[in-house]
Amino acid sequence: MAKKYQLGLDAKTMIKDQSLLRHEDIKQHIIVLPELAAYIPPLLSDEYKQLEENILQNGCREALLVWETTGDNVPDLGTTATAYILIDGHNRYAICQKHHLDFKVHLMSFPSLEQVKFFMIDNQLGRRNLAPEQVSYLRGLRYLREKQEKGKYSRDNQKGQNDLYESEGIKGIQNDDLEIGGEGQQTTANRLGKQFNVSEKTIKRDAAYAQGLELLDPTFKQEILSGRLKVDKILVQQLGKLGNLPAPILNQDELENAVKQGEEQQGNITKSRRTVKNEKAVKTEELKQRLNQLINKLNTKNVDLNQVCDEIIEYARQLQKQTL
Repeated sequence: MAKKYQLGLDAKTMIKDQSLLRHEDIKQHIIVLPELAAYIPPLLSDEYKQLEENILQNGCREALLVWETTGDNVPDLGTTATAYILIDGHNRYAICQKHHLDFKVHLMSFPSLEQVKFFMIDNQLGRRNLAPEQVSYLRGLRYLREKQEKGKYSRDNQKGQNDLYESEGIKGIQNDDLEIGGEGQQTTANRLGKQFNVSEKTIKRDAAYAQGLELLDPTFKQEILSGRLKVDKILVQQLGKLGNLPAPILNQDELENAVKQGEEQQGNITKSRRTVKNEKAVKTEELKQRLNQLINKLNTKNVDLNQVCDEIIEYARQLQKQTL
């Protein structure tokens, strides 16, 4: 069993009351949240069949992890009653339900849904059988979730101001916040890079990859993460940098077209900005030349000083506006 999983079970998140009778009731009321199930990397069909055969032959030996909470922490449940939400063992749970097999559960406690997501990501990253794409996706998700939490914290503590805060957008990836750590200041990407033994740039590329995957249709996304479909990782990263799209990307052709259109639009924006910048530079140079002419005119005979000074002041104001 992976080290991360062991660490998770040894933490104070475990609930002490694990009585048998209580568990039998809990197992009848387990809830699977699609939002959390999406954090579980999909298995290939052969892997799933092998897992199913193992469980049929040996039983479900590894306990499922269940978050005991209330509906107050999960608004989508539509209730404030106690809820038992599956956070690890989704494939095993589906197989046991299909074949009416018994299974064990471990109850865990977390203060919020966000903390559950952090645990699930770290727990999955602690496993040894993940594909590179799955590892990259999970690391990127961890970064994005932390950035989103930072944004919420900043908004809660600065109400009434007009500051813009980034959550899961690509701007949040580019503009990483500084933190105060044991070794002085560091960015979120730098800290996570040390945690997962990769570079800061790798964490940011992972974030773009995760951002891109979240813009795909769920079926298309699962095909990529399961390894059933090979898609250029750079394409997905480029998609992530485009931000929100009007509709999920359904297939590889749509992915390539979206990236191409995004690059063309970005190119037009850059070209437009460059044009404006050039026009501004030309205008600035014209104003400087006119000011020099007026200043030289002050030394000429029979000049209307009041008129020349007024013109100098006016052109100086225009030049000041150009430099703002």
